[in-house]
Amino acid sequence: MSKQLKYQLKKTLKKAEFMQADLEYHEEVGVEAQALFMERITELFQALPSDVQTQLTQHLDLKVAAAKPKIEEQTDVVSDGDPSESTELATSEHEVQEESEEEKEIEAVKMKSSELKTLFRRIAEVSHPDKVVAKGFSPQEAERYEKIFKKAKNAFDRENWFVLYTLAIELGLELDTESERHIHWVEQDIKNTERLIKELANRTYWHWYIAKDENIKTNALRHYFLQLYNYDYPM
Repeated sequence: MSKQLKYQLKKTLKKAEFMQADLEYHEEVGVEAQALFMERITELFQALPSDVQTQLTQHLDLKVAAAKPKIEEQTDVVSDGDPSESTELATSEHEVQEESEEEKEIEAVKMKSSELKTLFRRIAEVSHPDKVVAKGFSPQEAERYEKIFKKAKNAFDRENWFVLYTLAIELGLELDTESERHIHWVEQDIKNTERLIKELANRTYWHWYIAKDENIKTNALRHYFLQLYNYDYPM
């Protein structure tokens, strides 16, 4: 890897590190935010007259039942067209190029998937709870390895190469030499992490939790009742 690419990778890794820390913040604080929000929702719900509570509960039951997927009959579509119309079209040079690019992309996805599996397996060989117990680590070390394994499993499920890479380094595992494709993978991880952060930050309980203005908090609570029960809570 050239010096320029090494600097680019270093810069990209730093950005990914920041984004991952931001995601962990939203996930960890979000647990508390959601719990406190639901406590407040429960208080407001129980403060309603009993007949209104019953009405809202029935509405929610109907909403849940309606949301269940319905099994639809599948029918075969029979074409009345002339069989001669299904002739093959000549493949243009442009289509060949598009197919070639698509094949490259598929190959790149396979390569990343393969390396993700390899990294996760190597991390699991060291940090899996069964492995830790067998090696007789102290409770403190066992807890540390358990956290690493959970992080690795979560990263693998999210196809996050960056997190697996940093965990492997933390465990002192010998890794393959970084290359240009790793920069591309980390950039993908950054985009996915940004998307997850935006999703969490857009939750109603998050808006309620971080709001300093009581009007915003009130609007968040009313929004929840409207969305879930179609009920405009009088506040």
